[in-house]
This record gives sequence, structure tokens and C-alpha cells, in this order.
Amino acid sequence: MKTLYAMRHAKSDWSGALADFDRPLNRRGEKDTPRMARFLGAWGAPEMLLSSPAQRARQTALGLVACLGGDEETVRFEPRLYGADPDTLGDVAAAAGADSESLLLVAHNPGMEDWVRQLSGAKVRMPTAAIACIALDIPTWEALPEATGQLHWLVTPKLVKAMKR
Repeated sequence: MKTLYAMRHAKSDWSGALADFDRPLNRRGEKDTPRMARFLGAWGAPEMLLSSPAQRARQTALGLVACLGGDEETVRFEPRLYGADPDTLGDVAAAAGADSESLLLVAHNPGMEDWVRQLSGAKVRMPTAAIACIALDIPTWEALPEATGQLHWLVTPKLVKAMKR
């Protein structure tokens, strides 16, 4: 059994004239990242983290690692994840080639929503910083592109914030 955590990057800043790739997180994104890290940590930190190298995804991934007490060196930034479609997301995750049981992938919409739908059959909406947890009955990550799994949960920052009340 493998556990895939699929996360859309946190909310980015649209002010200014930066190229899409260079947009950083905005204030809400900076607050949501540790909130989602704490939630994720309650399930156990993923063994491996792959991220788009776009600034907003990079900040999200590094923020998660910092909050989970991990080492920034363990984050792999994969250029193919920027704007990736579901097939590319699956190929990148499959090529990770690690023996890890859990993998967190930080990327972008619409590819992320479509990939979760493709893997689980669930029609989902993934706002910024949402995380989907999918259980996959596969022996290795290399089998991921052909796999289907079960959506265990999908959580958003708004829901996590409401749980604290």
C-alpha cells in the first residue's frame, strides 16, 4: 500500500507585474501553509516530497517541511510539475523511484484536480492549499501511472481552520 498526498500550492500574490512562475505566496498562503502542515503532521509526515519549482509551490513545500521538522534538502523540485497535466503528474511521481510508502506532491490546478479525479474517481474541487490523501494498492511508485486508488480524505484550509473552533 502506498499513500499519496496531492496538494495544490497555497494562495499566491497577484499584485505586481511578476511572471506567473515567479509569483510568491500572499499573506493568506503564508498562514495556510503551517496550518495544513500541522494537519498533515497528525497523519504522519510524508517520507518524500516533490514540488513544482514555481515560487508559490516552492514556498509551500519548504514551509511544510519547516513546520514538520524536516530537512529542506529532502524536497525535490521537478520542473515538469509546473503546469503539469494528470499524466505528467503521474509520470513524475512514478519516476521518483524511492522505496517510500508515502509521497507528497505539490503542484497546480487544473492538473491537480484532474489527477485526483483520475486516480480516485472522485470529482473534487481543490482550492489553494487543499490536500487530498489517496490510498493506492501498488507495490512500487513505478506502478502509479496505471493505478487507481481510494480517496481517503480531502481537506482545505477553511475546513482545518473551522476544526480549531
